[in-house]
Amino acid sequence: MIYQATSFRRRWRRRRAFTLVELLVVIAIIGVLVALLLPAVQAARESARRSTCVNNFKQVALGALNYESAKKRFPPGTYNWIDRYGGGATGPTEHDRRCWMHDLWPYIEQTSLSAQFETHMKKSKDASALGFPKLDTVISSAMCPADQLSPKLHTFWGGLDGLPTQGFSGNIVANAGSLYFNKALPGETPTGPPSSARQDGVYFALSEVKAADILDGLSNTLAFTEIKMVEDTDSHDLRGRYHNPTHGGVLFTTLYPPNTTRPDNFNWCALKPPADAPCLQVTANMQIAARSYHSGGIVNAARVDGSVAAISEDIEVAVYNQLGSRGGGVGVD
Repeated sequence: MIYQATSFRRRWRRRRAFTLVELLVVIAIIGVLVALLLPAVQAARESARRSTCVNNFKQVALGALNYESAKKRFPPGTYNWIDRYGGGATGPTEHDRRCWMHDLWPYIEQTSLSAQFETHMKKSKDASALGFPKLDTVISSAMCPADQLSPKLHTFWGGLDGLPTQGFSGNIVANAGSLYFNKALPGETPTGPPSSARQDGVYFALSEVKAADILDGLSNTLAFTEIKMVEDTDSHDLRGRYHNPTHGGVLFTTLYPPNTTRPDNFNWCALKPPADAPCLQVTANMQIAARSYHSGGIVNAARVDGSVAAISEDIEVAVYNQLGSRGGGVGVD
């Protein structure tokens, strides 16, 4: 009798264990569930990243509107001619390597940082943004979380006065116009650095554009878009580098559509850039295109009126080109 009870318990324990086939079935079911859920999780993450990016664009765009309300003009794209700095016969002599981002700091919750920057820039006539001791401060509203390199702080070499970095680089750049950064407008001469101060956008070299100057209307003209940043490995890549903007890295043009395969053309970019952010180092016909890591081939862009929209890389080139001009005559829904 005792033997029978013991034998029954052993058989009962054996029946409770999973067979190899059962384990394989369970693993297969889990694999199918993961495969079904993963795209949804990835889509939710992308949606969250894009939402953060859009909110950052709104903050910067509204900051620019508040600046214009206070100063009666939008800030200059850069305070130097493109590809010139230091003054003298080569260009403006003040505010070396300053750009629109520094001017917007008080309007995007960076009042303390702005005050410190202004103190630094007033120390001498030779003061430079590239020597600002706190140039490595991360400005979260200038970032787009879809870019895994953001925030970018490592640079190929450091700034002035022994600073170990040339500072924080961000994803948000300002609209210089529909042409090259430094090419003369039709009927004008010369082409080169001085022409970078005569462009058809809102934020170009030494610009002082007022809201009334935007003939297309604020809702039909772009103010900001996003770019992909590139690591400094074999050279400086100045795209998005706010404290060293004199080569145009804080600007974009609508000459080519978003995510174009054409390389960006400007001075100081990666010698071996990634295929999704191509670049050629040049000193003429300089331009940077809008690019992003968002799914669906879109980039975020803020209009001058503060609204933010997704623009497809398939947008008609002529329409997109004229969105960069403050007098192009074409809008987009």
